[in-house]
Amino acid sequence: MPPPEIQQESQAFISWLSLFKLSRPVTSLADLDDGTVLFEVLSQVDEEYFHNPPRSQSSENWPARVPDLQAIAQNHDVVQTLALCRLTIAISVQSKKNSEVIAGIQKLPQTEQRSIMTAIEKVMSRFTEQERRAGDTTMTDDDHYYQMQLERSRALAEKETLEKVYQQLLEEHRRLQTGYDDAIAEKDELTSSVRDMRRQMDDRRQDKSDGIMRAEIERLRAELQKTEENLSTAETEAERQTSVVNDLTRRVEELQAKADEAARLKDQVDEYRHAAEKLHKTENVMEKYKKKLEESADLRRTVKSLEEQNATLVDKNAALEEENRKVAAYKPLMESYKTQISELESKVSQRNADIEGVKFELSQSQSRLRQAMEERAKDSEALELYQERVRELELAAVPRPRIRTASTDDVSVPVSEPQTPALPITPGDDLDTTARGLGGELNDALTGTTMTDLKLQIRALKRDLEAARAGGEEQSRILVLESLLEDSQRMKSRYEEDYLTAHREKLALQAQLEEIRSGKAVGDGPEAAIALRQRLNETIEQLDTLRKEHAELQVKFETQFRDLTIAKSDLNLVNKDQLEILTTLRESVNEDKAALESEAERLKGQIVELKDKNKMQLEQVNALLMEKISLQNEGIGQREKMLERERHFGDLRASLGGKELPEEAKAKFLALHEEMVQLKEQLKTLQEKYQKARAFIKDQDKLFKEQNKSSGGPATFEEAENHRSQMKILEEEVERYKRLLREAVQRYQQEQTLMLGIIQRHGMNVTRGHLKQPQRAAPSSWLGQQRKNIGQSLQRH
Repeated sequence: MPPPEIQQESQAFISWLSLFKLSRPVTSLADLDDGTVLFEVLSQVDEEYFHNPPRSQSSENWPARVPDLQAIAQNHDVVQTLALCRLTIAISVQSKKNSEVIAGIQKLPQTEQRSIMTAIEKVMSRFTEQERRAGDTTMTDDDHYYQMQLERSRALAEKETLEKVYQQLLEEHRRLQTGYDDAIAEKDELTSSVRDMRRQMDDRRQDKSDGIMRAEIERLRAELQKTEENLSTAETEAERQTSVVNDLTRRVEELQAKADEAARLKDQVDEYRHAAEKLHKTENVMEKYKKKLEESADLRRTVKSLEEQNATLVDKNAALEEENRKVAAYKPLMESYKTQISELESKVSQRNADIEGVKFELSQSQSRLRQAMEERAKDSEALELYQERVRELELAAVPRPRIRTASTDDVSVPVSEPQTPALPITPGDDLDTTARGLGGELNDALTGTTMTDLKLQIRALKRDLEAARAGGEEQSRILVLESLLEDSQRMKSRYEEDYLTAHREKLALQAQLEEIRSGKAVGDGPEAAIALRQRLNETIEQLDTLRKEHAELQVKFETQFRDLTIAKSDLNLVNKDQLEILTTLRESVNEDKAALESEAERLKGQIVELKDKNKMQLEQVNALLMEKISLQNEGIGQREKMLERERHFGDLRASLGGKELPEEAKAKFLALHEEMVQLKEQLKTLQEKYQKARAFIKDQDKLFKEQNKSSGGPATFEEAENHRSQMKILEEEVERYKRLLREAVQRYQQEQTLMLGIIQRHGMNVTRGHLKQPQRAAPSSWLGQQRKNIGQSLQRH
């Protein structure tokens, strides 16, 4: 392995180890030499198998196939440390907390994720190679070791049960032996007492007390007979117990042989169940492949339509490049036009500023003129009043006639005053009245209450009243305008919010359109990797559930196996006919077992073939993915070119801001807009299909999990026939799926060749069309003619 790859892989493992809560931080591979950090990680991942190490080592030595720990601890070997890290992460991925481990790996960068996945694949490929080298044996050395441990634990459990039974029998034998010893001691005592009694009887005979002694002797003889009977019963009981012990030991030996045979049969049943589960999984996988193939047909149709659209876009791109090439010739002319337009715009802005100043001066002069006109009107009114006053004064100096008419002064007299009747006036009276009128006028002039002043005050008050009325109208008008202004501001804010939302939607749609143009589909890139990781997590969860169910079924099988052994022992004790029936059943089971073993071997061969075909298909898929990545890179280059062209076109649009576009450009823009709308609709339909497919996969996954939960149960000998029928059905289905898979592979190869031929033919047609495309006609607009004339004149000069 080259040093950069080692460095990259070591950095990935350091980043992964930093996700765990460790006693000390890990900054380099040298921190992993003592192995404590890796053991802490394994203890956090799976506490059942990696708890704290025991202080006292076991006496049993088991060879473990691990990296060179001495090279890691003493020489700081990086390669061996990386191998140990690979084993650690493979164990973490296969543990019960694999979902948390995978979620932590997904948080890492893409390069580190890739390095970790390659490390996991190396470890798993080594296991698959070891399984393939094993040939017909389906278990590795570790599996043999675990099987031996399982058999050893089972034998120890049976040994413990037998020891308990043996201890019970020993205690019962000891109790009977003590009873037997007590009876013998009692017998010895009775015999000694009989001897004493006989001696006493002899003495008493000598003493001539025979009657009493004989009665006593008879009584003792009866007691002795009873004790002898008790002794005989105890001896028979002891013999019976010894025979029972011998029978039990013989039964223990027979049961040990049967237990060994049952363990072997259980292992075979486990192997058959494992093969059936593998077949069921392959069936589900083939169902999923079938669904994926059906979905891929729709995707191929969409890809075909998108390729056609891409071809049309390429043609339009070539046409736009041609137009851009033609427009590039007029670039200096456009620059000169730009400078002229900028100068004219500066002049126009200056003229606008001058016009605004003149307008302001005009408004000021108009306001001054209005004020002067108002003052002139006031002065004219005052002049008229003064002239009228002068006339009144002149008329007051003239002698009045007898009958006095109402003068201008009568106007100021209130209507409510009573009118005195006219009397004849003498010349003296006239002089008095004249003098009195002149004196009153002078007094009024001095006090400021003349008729003219009063009229002026009345007119001023009228003007104030009109101004006040106009001010009230202005106030109401201002309130109305303020309410209208608030409504307009509210509408403006609402329209601005609508505009912002529409602008955001437009930006999102543009981003989606850019993704479609750049060749990013729904299932490409990191999204496909995320989907595969999710599927991997789901499969790992299914594996955990299946393991739990397997453990439960194993417990049920052990309980039923114990019941079966008890029933067999009872049958052995009951009758020999039933033993013969059991032997015939055992022979039939052995025959069925041989048939199942042959079928299992054949199915294993088929599974190996399917694995090889799956590997070949994966290689083809990887090749297609590499081709897709190259096509995406080409699409990214084309996208950058299109962005540069769009920037150039934006500059041209800015330079030709106030001028109308030609009809051809308008038609092209409309066509591009329609294509964008169609692409949006297609994107929407693809997203809907993707959501539906995702929901369907989730439903199927739920159904599969429910079936796995509902299926299962304790395996008995009566289910052997059902297993055989299921194996036959599964074999037929496997053959059918193999045939369908071969047909699908052939169909895909044909479709791939056809698609490649169509793409090549379409590319050739496009290139021929570009070569045969005629030159565009000369521009007929006024601006185009001016450019042409100026260009010709410049060429002449």
